Amino acid sequence: MGETLVEIELVDRALALAAQIFTSVLPVIIAASAFSGWQPTTDTIRDQFGFDPAVLHAGDAATSSDRSLAAFGVVGLLMIILSGTSFARALGRVYGAVWRVPSMGPRDAWRWLTALLAVALSTALVEQTRDLTRIRVAGQPLALLGEIAVWTLVWAFAPFLLTKGALTRRVLWTTGVLTAVGLTAVHVVARLVLPRITAQAQRHFGPWGLAFTSVSWLFVMSVVIVGAAAIVKAVASDDTAVGHYLRHRAPATGA
Repeated sequence: MGETLVEIELVDRALALAAQIFTSVLPVIIAASAFSGWQPTTDTIRDQFGFDPAVLHAGDAATSSDRSLAAFGVVGLLMIILSGTSFARALGRVYGAVWRVPSMGPRDAWRWLTALLAVALSTALVEQTRDLTRIRVAGQPLALLGEIAVWTLVWAFAPFLLTKGALTRRVLWTTGVLTAVGLTAVHVVARLVLPRITAQAQRHFGPWGLAFTSVSWLFVMSVVIVGAAAIVKAVASDDTAVGHYLRHRAPATGA
């Protein structure tokens, strides 16, 4: 397993993926929050990145007319989404390196776009699972299970999409579950410590502190994403009963 992690250059790929999340996925979430007014997207940014997106809007910029804002929303959001596919391309390269599958070309651009939107939407859906905490006694466990369920779906769907159905269903679901458990654990810690860390960084270093803290936390999340794929690959490649179970299965059909 250690050889697999070294072989795929875990740290380098996690750093690259974290940078792409910061420059691609986060702008999509912020844009959706600004133009749609959907509260879960705002809560997601505050909860998972430790800052309120409202701080990004100040002064005269916040007094634009609704018509101008709407016009910018259509054009700007479209440009943000199209440029944001760089995250999906980076993620596709990760899965390509792990599973030794060919890289996708321009004809598969819809897969990049779909993967980007799926990941961005899932972050808001994860935030909505917190509503389950209002249920007495069982609320917190249900919220955690709901978060794991959302992450499992998106992180089983993403490799299926970006490898063009080259992986077996068992590999996909195992990757999804392992990634989901890791991201949920990171998210639990983030709720406890990230707002305080981010506030201190912003107070001492301003916007640079905010950016550095966010990218650092995204790196942790990216290590989970890349590491989960590498661990599943290592286990599936072993000549064991578990490895045989994972790899000897009809591959998922392409979308």
